[in-house]
Amino acid sequence: MSPSFVFSAPKSASPKRFGVLTLAVIAAAGITIAAAPADTLAAGRGATVPFVEQEAETAATNGTVIGPDRNAGTLAGEASGRKAVTLSGQGKYVEFTLTAPANSIDFRYSLPDSVNGTISLYVGGAHNRDLALTSKWAWYYGSYPFTNNPGDGHAHHFYDETRALLGTSYPAGTKIKLQVDAGDVTPATIDLADFEQVGAAATRPANSVSVTDYGATAGDTSDDASAFDSAVAAARSQGKEVWIPSGTFTLGHHITVDQVTIRGAGPWYSVLTGPRAGIFGKGEPASCGTSTYPGNAAVPGTSSAVKLYDFAIIGQVDARVDCDQSNAIGGALGGGSVVQNLWLQHTKVGLWLDGPFDGLTVSGNRILDQTADGLNLHQGISNVTVTNNFLRNTGDDGLAMWSEHDADHHNTFSFNTVLLPILANNIAIYGGHDNTVSDNVVADNQDQGGGIHIANRFSAVPLSGTTTVARNTAIRTGVLDSNWQFGVGALWFDGRDGAITGRVDVTDLDLLDNNYEAIQFIDSATTDVHFTNVRITGAGTFAWQIQAKPTGSVKNVVATGVGRAGVYNCMGPDAMAGLADQGGNSGWSTTFCGSWPTPVYGSDNGGTTTPPTTTTPPTTTTPTTPPTGNLALHKAVSASASQGGFPPSNAVDGDANSYWESANNAFPQSLTVDFGATVSVSRLVLKLPPSSAWGTRTQTIAVDGVKAAAGYTFNPASGNTATITFPATSARTLRLTFTGNTGWPAGQLSELEAYSS
Repeated sequence: MSPSFVFSAPKSASPKRFGVLTLAVIAAAGITIAAAPADTLAAGRGATVPFVEQEAETAATNGTVIGPDRNAGTLAGEASGRKAVTLSGQGKYVEFTLTAPANSIDFRYSLPDSVNGTISLYVGGAHNRDLALTSKWAWYYGSYPFTNNPGDGHAHHFYDETRALLGTSYPAGTKIKLQVDAGDVTPATIDLADFEQVGAAATRPANSVSVTDYGATAGDTSDDASAFDSAVAAARSQGKEVWIPSGTFTLGHHITVDQVTIRGAGPWYSVLTGPRAGIFGKGEPASCGTSTYPGNAAVPGTSSAVKLYDFAIIGQVDARVDCDQSNAIGGALGGGSVVQNLWLQHTKVGLWLDGPFDGLTVSGNRILDQTADGLNLHQGISNVTVTNNFLRNTGDDGLAMWSEHDADHHNTFSFNTVLLPILANNIAIYGGHDNTVSDNVVADNQDQGGGIHIANRFSAVPLSGTTTVARNTAIRTGVLDSNWQFGVGALWFDGRDGAITGRVDVTDLDLLDNNYEAIQFIDSATTDVHFTNVRITGAGTFAWQIQAKPTGSVKNVVATGVGRAGVYNCMGPDAMAGLADQGGNSGWSTTFCGSWPTPVYGSDNGGTTTPPTTTTPPTTTTPTTPPTGNLALHKAVSASASQGGFPPSNAVDGDANSYWESANNAFPQSLTVDFGATVSVSRLVLKLPPSSAWGTRTQTIAVDGVKAAAGYTFNPASGNTATITFPATSARTLRLTFTGNTGWPAGQLSELEAYSS
């Protein structure tokens, strides 16, 4: 589908399709493009933006360039392009040169936690001003849900960004310098800067009511929400628009809207702020209902004909609390509603929309520095077009459709640029039917996700109809999942809640400089999936990672620069037999089965200085019993139940970092290994992951018919290992039954090792 709106910019600006700008990133990564000319890989894809982006590491600097580093939770790893510049003392600077006229700067930076300060801005060699910096909106801790409590560990989400109008327009060639002067904060890390020619503030429309007419006051900290409520009510009753003039207004609660237009002077001029700042349609879910997280009174129904244009919502949210509706835009906005040219920053979610409803266009928005998703179409939403939006630094999925209870359908994510989600995926489709993901550019996701995700997960209505994934580009996506401890694909399919049986068409896809594998299938089977014209250009591990069997077809799927092997497959020689070869496929004939290998990259080495010693992909072999005598290694294994992503095969894969976990809150649970022949067993070594993140726990385990149930303690300080011994027993199969776990309500094992002595 063609974009229905080109990101608005002043007539003097020169908007750029972000996919074109991405070519500089591709070149900086050192990728050798063999499958297609570089200008075809991202050209015409991604959002059209009114700014020019420059990376700090390519600018003039006397600071320290950090990276490349692909590890999550590192300062370079969370930077755009996996590189940035640290200014660690007085006189250190990054100096950009304008390539087009500009009168504004928006730059992405990181400070140490709990630090505030300034940095000096120079324009054309002259000091322009000091810019305030803060770590308040960055440095989240823990695993989901995230906090700002350093005691929870697992620091991430290090970066924030700030913006400033420069007061006048400067021509191309002007030097713009960020420098640490006396009294400025240090160290400060600069990732990138966006330079824009911002047009003059718009003037009040003739047929409008202003929020200032009803008592709103710009520039102070008084609560203007009641004045906004009154202006909205008056505008609707009089058939007029609501006008937000230039200035910053504080909202103490969300503004609920229906059949009304709200327009600002421009997202650089009209700003809404406050911990509750937001515009919501009807159908808003209740917040937690406490004084800490107050919520608006629920208004049932669906809003229609809501038009939101040309203002910013810059909130004050510094932690993720899922029951708190501290989102910028929310509720049900259907019936021809429009959200256009908004700047959404520092809220929990940019747009969390709850259905069922039909008919909405979301276009030309900037969604930055969110605690959770950038945009989520949740539950029974249809005929929504999300196009030409720019997203950077979201705390969860960048763009998502989540068909919980009711199917999302006939929606389109097109021509968007989605960068640096800290958790999960750049774009995700959870269930639903007949949805489209097309012409997007995604890059640099960080943990527990990939670039594009198609899944039956989170109790979503299963995928059906046809899901279309067409003409997208993914750059440096896919991760080493911090829970699973194996690679996640740049494009990945997960049938966690059941097999994916709806048709999926993947066409004209470019997967560039993949961190781990390019394409992955996991959990249950994916059937009726068809790949045409897929270019895999650089992959740290595999072109394909097969952890569930797909069926469908492959045509013109070409892989170059694969680090380890063409295919990861421990499921047998028929694992990919269901994908009919329609010709033109190449570059992925080798296979591998075993512990997850260290990635090998063509352009860098994951931030390390010494490349891995083994770069030749091993071929498929039948695993043999290693010298240690572990009789269970790589043997057939089954379980009474397992959590998605933690299958029983993890307990015999030889990797102590991956693990099996049973269904939760449902003891007893069992794990059974089949040795393939009768063997003599007298000792079991049971392991959990060695990470200190695993607290000490005692599991109650019986070896059926061999040893009665007893408590076995796993302590990370001593290797998280427990040993069970018993008289030599001849058996082909061995079953462990779990009836308790003091650390988690499930049976858990990372390795079941069996020995004859």
